[in-house]
Amino acid sequence: MDLSQTLKEPKYWLLALVAALAAIHLTLLSRIDNSELFATCLLFWIAAGSLIWDRYQTLNLESNLTASVLGALIVIGMLTRVGSSPDSSASAWALPLVAGLGTGLLASGFKGLKQYWREFIIFGLLAAYPLLRLTLEAIDLSEITAKAASFVLWYSGFPVRLQGVFLLMPSSRVEVYGACSGIQSILQLLSISVLFLLMFPLRSHVQKVLCVVSAVVIGFVVNALRVALMAILNNAGDKNAFDYWHEGQGSLIFSAIAVLVFGSFCWFFFLRTPNQKPDSGPQGNA
Repeated sequence: MDLSQTLKEPKYWLLALVAALAAIHLTLLSRIDNSELFATCLLFWIAAGSLIWDRYQTLNLESNLTASVLGALIVIGMLTRVGSSPDSSASAWALPLVAGLGTGLLASGFKGLKQYWREFIIFGLLAAYPLLRLTLEAIDLSEITAKAASFVLWYSGFPVRLQGVFLLMPSSRVEVYGACSGIQSILQLLSISVLFLLMFPLRSHVQKVLCVVSAVVIGFVVNALRVALMAILNNAGDKNAFDYWHEGQGSLIFSAIAVLVFGSFCWFFFLRTPNQKPDSGPQGNA
């Protein structure tokens, strides 16, 4: 297929539109200066693109004038909103879902939207991200995280006392405030667990619940270990190391560890195929 024929295919124009929307969204997120969030959203786009790519030959790409006009207006309106307030975090959260709705109408009309339900769940989860964060903040995980970190330190043999959200050690103290309570890690793994369920559907409802719950628990526990490590470093007077694991690349390392642990958990319990012994046939005595 030459270039002129390619340009006549609507699906390639739609592909270019989706790629442009993804680039705009990731650019907006880069302004927020949150590496973990940027990586999570990039994973969202990759997952949505992978789901569409797996079934692109069977997608219904027939729309009508009304749906196409409405879809175009939605996309243009969203881009206009982003252009007028590029630093708005609300636009960054809502852009994929709203733009995805507009693109879906352009591509498949009203009747064809249902074939994109997985992608709408992915981007709907992203749009609900601020609400989920507020919910976890209302629970106040700081004190729970402090208790978990205190237990880790005590079990490891370090002298520590717990006073509310403060970890008191012989020569220092560490306050576990909201940003260190594990909210970001929990939300990240919760999002990844939803992506896992969409890309690798599990038959058992028990397995689905176990997948989501394990994501939350792993995110919380790994962050509690990080807080315990920072308390040890702060007590040792190593400020550079403390800052590295608190705000530097060290925090991203723990995020990667949490994702790796969750991925290993899912592989072992959900994806791994047990080894079967080869059938040697009936045996008898000679």
